[in-house]
Amino acid sequence: MGLTEKMVENLFPTVKQPNTFLKELEHDVETSSGLQIQLTQQRSSETWPAVFSLPAFPQQIHEALQRKDPSLKKKGKSRLRSLLIQVLFDNITKHTWYPNHTIYADVLGSLITKFPFLKDCSASGHDTLLQCLRNKFKKERISLVRSSTIQELGVKRNLMDHTSSDGLGFEEEHAKRRKTTHPIYTQENLENMGEDETSFQEHISAINTELRRGQPDYTEIKNHMRQTLFKRLELMEKPTKEVMDMFPFLGVPQLVLHEIKIRFGMDLHINLENALQALAPKILRVARSGCQSELLTNLLLNIDPSTKDLEKNAALLILPSLFQENAKFLFCQENESARPTPTIIFHGASNPLDAKRASIRMDGVTIITDDMGMTEALECLFAVYFIFSVEYPKPITHTMNFIEHYLFKLYSGHKKIVYTSS
Repeated sequence: MGLTEKMVENLFPTVKQPNTFLKELEHDVETSSGLQIQLTQQRSSETWPAVFSLPAFPQQIHEALQRKDPSLKKKGKSRLRSLLIQVLFDNITKHTWYPNHTIYADVLGSLITKFPFLKDCSASGHDTLLQCLRNKFKKERISLVRSSTIQELGVKRNLMDHTSSDGLGFEEEHAKRRKTTHPIYTQENLENMGEDETSFQEHISAINTELRRGQPDYTEIKNHMRQTLFKRLELMEKPTKEVMDMFPFLGVPQLVLHEIKIRFGMDLHINLENALQALAPKILRVARSGCQSELLTNLLLNIDPSTKDLEKNAALLILPSLFQENAKFLFCQENESARPTPTIIFHGASNPLDAKRASIRMDGVTIITDDMGMTEALECLFAVYFIFSVEYPKPITHTMNFIEHYLFKLYSGHKKIVYTSS
């Protein structure tokens, strides 16, 4: 949940029942944008009864249970079993939309105790029913998010293709790349862009020479970047270290952001600043009204209120917690092991709001290191995701999709290359 484990230890008290961001998003008629991030408070699992009693079943289910109808436990889909699962689901959601292991065990244990014929061959006796009930919750939560969130925000494509994961057992040796196809360029347009092999190497050499100067001419470097764009696209699928060895200028924040601009026609900095202007206060308001209130309070503890971009940075740091996702896949501290996917590493402070320096690492390679806070680091992080065509890791996918769509106004197909003259 929320921030990384070590950051939670340093910053926040233990929170036993994390809330869920986007469980129910309501329209705010008082704002010009019509976007209001408000959650319906989730009841804590502590309200679960000490002794659980099965609900009253509808007559059709009651009769099927009494006659030990075999369709209630057969393999594959069953109408009666679906009705049974619906009754159990309705009963549990009176208490919580995120039942834990204890709740599942209480409900299904009581069910097979009263109706032993429902037992399966698993050790618990109810693994089959457990899977059905879990799938029901996953399906209904996704539907709830789609209806109350995506419609309100006018999303252009589905953000919730997968249910969230805590990331346990998620280990990849290298960041997973998207399959990309590059357009076929004729020798004529390669020559027009100065991209024959000889001129390509001359451009890259000129960039590296300029970078070694005390005060590089970034305008000149950007021009060389434009001239080598198409050729470089063909080489971005190589291992991360090879790419950075060939193109070290992608480790300079303003140049990696320029790469996004010439490739996708997007200014990440402007898009993020504009979006956070409207959304940061609302994200923090949601956090204060839910179970993240204590998390946010401790995050801001002893932080100078006049700190630059404090509200924006805090809103971004709290996002994974609101989505109930693993923040380790977004950011961590320098003494923690970073995941192979692009990750923000904060340096010099246990509280990321205090950190004055940050890095972006991928596949064990430090791609960017600079004096920057969360907002600037996030811009560089997404630039790395997009120029390397990296897939979002599942344990942080909802957070990343939200940022991509609503903060950066990007779309993760990455298929259309927009060449701009800027």
